[in-house]
Amino acid sequence: MIPLEHIIEIALLLLAAYLAGCILGYGAHRAFRAYASRPRFAAAGVVSDAPAAVAEPVAATTTRRSAARRLAGAVEREDVLPVPQKATAQQRPPDLPAPRNGKGDNLRDIKGIGPKTESALNDLGIYHYDQIAVWTDAHIDWLEGRIAVKGRIRREQWVEQAVLLATATA
Repeated sequence: MIPLEHIIEIALLLLAAYLAGCILGYGAHRAFRAYASRPRFAAAGVVSDAPAAVAEPVAATTTRRSAARRLAGAVEREDVLPVPQKATAQQRPPDLPAPRNGKGDNLRDIKGIGPKTESALNDLGIYHYDQIAVWTDAHIDWLEGRIAVKGRIRREQWVEQAVLLATATA
């Protein structure tokens, strides 16, 4: 029969070997993932985000450039090449630096505008009914991307309400 001390010693050695294998495997996995996800630099200094299996090998005859030179080359290319702008039909609505006569209109009179939305509009420079009354679809699209009112401006007819309120106070 095997003594109990030997069984415990073997079990502890197996546990230590298992834990060491887990730690080494985890470290190797992290190192491989970091290596595979790093940006690749082609001969001309163009960044390629393709995986290692798809990326074309860089020619062995090219000279190695330092990271600072590659970065400087990328910055120079950005200055020369125009950055394509995304075509959007959004436009910022007209804003004011401060409310006229030091006091803005109570935007909460418009159904659908609560205290938080009024505060967000004020932060964007919108204080008066007449500002809201001139909003176009492009202005509304821009605003829906900035404050949490997805679809509410059109659905609750803020522009129409603002026109009525602006004419009533004029």
